[in-house]
Order: sequence, then structure tokens, then C-alpha cells
Amino acid sequence: MPITDFLTKNADLYGSDVSLIEINPAVREKRGITWSEYELVETDSAERYRREMNWREFNERSNRFANLLLGRGITKGNKVSLLLMNCLEWLPIYFGILKTGAVVVPLNYRYSSVEIKYCLDLSETDALVFGPEFIGRVETIINKIERVKDIFYIG
Repeated sequence: MPITDFLTKNADLYGSDVSLIEINPAVREKRGITWSEYELVETDSAERYRREMNWREFNERSNRFANLLLGRGITKGNKVSLLLMNCLEWLPIYFGILKTGAVVVPLNYRYSSVEIKYCLDLSETDALVFGPEFIGRVETIINKIERVKDIFYIG
């Protein structure tokens, strides 16, 4: 059974249950506490300390991204490089790529633009998905990565 079938099954069985949680990096704690002391319980509904996604949303977002890729001609056997920081959107994008039958090529966030280009060339990547932290690095190589036919900015 492909791993994407587990996502579909969980969306059907546990649709409204929380599947993914991200501590919101934009909201900073005002008092000095360690990670082990940090509570995941929301104390102030006006200032959200975390973002979450249920199984149904996770599956829907994966399907939407898969359909976007399929609409651009990305199918089984193609390679899609993923250059994102850890975030709530990472897994739905990852599963969306898998749902098309394409291969995911995760890239390290520490790579320089030269290393990113090297990996894109070596892996024969057909599409690149990147986040806002990588705009500068991608801009410096955009004209040098001819093989990459589709570039998706996730911001």
C-alpha cells in the first residue's frame, strides 16, 4: 500500500482530528522558558501560538498540490525538488508530489546557490518548490537551471 493511501484513509476515518501541529515561529514567548516547559495549550485565543491542520485539510491540500503539478505535466517519473524550511505546508506538498507519482528530491536548507544548482542538475529535477527564505539563492541561479521547467514559490 503506497504511503499516500494512508493519508486518504486517515482523512476518511479521522477527518476532523488534528494531524499536524506547528508552533508558530512568528509569535515569541515573552517569558524565558525551555522547550520542555512549553505548553501546547492555547492560553490566549487572540494570539495563536500554534497552527494546526486536520486529516481532511491535509489530504485536500495534498490533492490540490498534486493537481497543480499534474496540470503542469509533472507525472510519474518526474523529479520535484523541495527547498523549504520545516513548516506546516511541507508535508502536504511532499504528499502532493508523491500522489502524482513523481519523485521528491528534498534539499538541505543550508545549501548555497551553487550547491542548489549542483543538486538540481545532478538529480535531473523537472520542478522546484521553494520558500521565501530562499528567494535570493534561487534568483542567482534561475537563468542557469534550464532543465527545471516549473518553479513554484510557496510563501
